[in-house]
Amino acid sequence: MISSAAVAAALLTGAVPALATVDTAPARTTAGLNSCGYDVAGSNVNLRSGAGTRYASLGHLTRGDLIDVDRKSNGWYRVTLSERSRSGIKAGTTGWVAERYLKPSVCMQLD
Repeated sequence: MISSAAVAAALLTGAVPALATVDTAPARTTAGLNSCGYDVAGSNVNLRSGAGTRYASLGHLTRGDLIDVDRKSNGWYRVTLSERSRSGIKAGTTGWVAERYLKPSVCMQLD
């Protein structure tokens, strides 16, 4: 096994290629919302017509549904389905999901 000191010394001297970096911080600006994407963190998550529980449900999302996020407002994210959802919501449908039901995807940058 290589010690952390040996790895640090090798990195400082440029003797080994750079290691992959992982950024798990959630995006804060509209431009960065889809830098890594978001995953649905549950099953039967309501996709709503507006940012709040008083708005009608357009259907349900579940883990594995592919979404794009373009806006955040008061704990809600506006999402668009990249593909047809597992529950049958058409691709391209836009709606709102509560923040607690989405989790940022992990970004990896390989140099």
